[in-house]
Amino acid sequence: MRCCTCSLRPPTFKRILGGCSNIVTGLGELRNKVGDAHGQGPRPVKPSPRHAEFAVNLAGTMAAFLIATLEVRKNP
Repeated sequence: MRCCTCSLRPPTFKRILGGCSNIVTGLGELRNKVGDAHGQGPRPVKPSPRHAEFAVNLAGTMAAFLIATLEVRKNP
């Protein structure tokens, strides 16, 4: 696996990255349902502060990992 440079075996990383893929998909769905980019429905949904913070932290962590992976691939 090209993103794996440590001693963890690729199947372990495959499982983790599969979960990360689901997180990214879920964050996109959350944005579409809760965000205001597509307008608000008749009953707007407002996430609780803890759910909002959770989503922001997940998105930031995924973005940081993807950028770090890109940097490693650029400068092996």
